[in-house]
Amino acid sequence: MKRLLAYGTLAIIAFSGCENDMNAVAAFDTKKLGVEQAFDVETILSQSATVKGVLTSKYMERYVTHPPHTDFPKGLQVIFYDSVGRKESILTANFGRLDEGTNDIYLRDSVVFISLTTAQRLDCKDLRFDSKTAMFMTDRFCRISTITDTIYASGIRATQDLSRTEFMKANGTFVPQDSSFILE
Repeated sequence: MKRLLAYGTLAIIAFSGCENDMNAVAAFDTKKLGVEQAFDVETILSQSATVKGVLTSKYMERYVTHPPHTDFPKGLQVIFYDSVGRKESILTANFGRLDEGTNDIYLRDSVVFISLTTAQRLDCKDLRFDSKTAMFMTDRFCRISTITDTIYASGIRATQDLSRTEFMKANGTFVPQDSSFILE
């Protein structure tokens, strides 16, 4: 009899003691549904078993919902390497987004790209990288500096290593590449 009473009491407690507010459960599920988070991220970017770059970030969010993308809301740094493993360039930004469908990249907030091979530095508020054309571009204020020159522009299109650059509404001082060019 004691045993039956104990089982009966346990069954009543089990069926009546646990209740969840369905609205609270639904709100919890929608906040971070389809979001993967990572802290202290280091990703090696490679192609054909050759390291092309190393991306580091304090925090990353990967959204698997449509459209899938990865955000770096606390900033990122990418160090790019050439085919023999020498540092080629360094990219930093306070925010980054990678569109996983197109592999296009959007960077904003204190974007700095330093090309060690061409000795150039690009500073801008935001920058997009189009993976189809392998071009950096922005339509906002930017500055590109070399050892001898500084050019300001209201937009830029540049190759991945800054070896070819188009400026929109540019001003500043620079030395022409062709020294035989003389104004008369």
